Amino acid sequence: MGPATTPAHVTEAYRVGVRTRGTWLYIDMKIPNVAAALIVLLALTACEGEKAAAPPGDSGRSDRPTASASPAPADLTTCPKSGIALWIGETSAAMGLRSMNVELYNCGGRNRVLKGYPQIKLLDVDRRPIKASAKPGSSSVATVDSYDRPPRRVTLKPGEVASAGVLWRNLVTGDAAEAVTAEFMEIAPLPGEPTDQLPGVGIDLGTTRKVGIGPWQKVRQAKDNKAGDNGPRPADLPAWLRRVQLGPAERLVGELAFRRLYPELDRLRTQGGFTADSVRKALLGLGFSADTTKATAAQAMQAVAFEVYPGQGACVHGTLQSTRLTAKVEGARVQGGCADT
Repeated sequence: MGPATTPAHVTEAYRVGVRTRGTWLYIDMKIPNVAAALIVLLALTACEGEKAAAPPGDSGRSDRPTASASPAPADLTTCPKSGIALWIGETSAAMGLRSMNVELYNCGGRNRVLKGYPQIKLLDVDRRPIKASAKPGSSSVATVDSYDRPPRRVTLKPGEVASAGVLWRNLVTGDAAEAVTAEFMEIAPLPGEPTDQLPGVGIDLGTTRKVGIGPWQKVRQAKDNKAGDNGPRPADLPAWLRRVQLGPAERLVGELAFRRLYPELDRLRTQGGFTADSVRKALLGLGFSADTTKATAAQAMQAVAFEVYPGQGACVHGTLQSTRLTAKVEGARVQGGCADT
């Protein structure tokens, strides 16, 4: 009697190795043995080269902005006259509890001293004030220790960044028609100081209309790029998954580009009838070059998706809809363009 054979329908465990840009990635899986053999052969033949594969449907995306575009123009690298720049940093949401960081970058030539809380006022999509309570601490919203610590004196040297948290709940009680979303935030670093208006903040208050504010704290840069002991290192990922890591000076380029394009695209929104061509024309009219911009119709959303690479590795991408304009500033992808889609 010959050796026993395993029927094709029996499930067995396999480890598939794929070589990507000099790095072997291993995947353990349980699949029928015939299918496993085919997958291994396909993986080894398709991934023999050193070049990282583009995401499905990407094909290199030569028509998209890339991180190799020319440096940012001078007007997108100039610090505001105030010597500081404000922008929205990390945003998170969990079970209806929302938080975001407002960041202050000292791009001037002297030290900046902060102690206390920023003063904020929320505005709707038409820049009309929203009746909402914005108070220091978290007690009006939830209990979050970092918001309730006493403020400390923060001295920012040129090039350093501070952040303050904004906390709220997306909760609707009663009439859903009373729910509100703030699209603009009017903010003063400290009470009595000049204000700045941050667009596209997307603070969905529901009907609660209560906001907690945390004290200013200095942002400390991470010493390395580790994503946890078992997490992938950015250098090990394919180029189309890696993004340029932005420092505050590079982030300023993206934020100034964002501030430039937002009013014009918001004008198209209120005017109505916009198309990918009209969005592209608007971006070109603002001084962005054809090889660093893209606008495409998103038919399923009845919207136009856009992306701009202003230079210095920064990327501005978002979606224009009849009801709102959303945009995000982050590092451009190393290969394949600005946005993920």
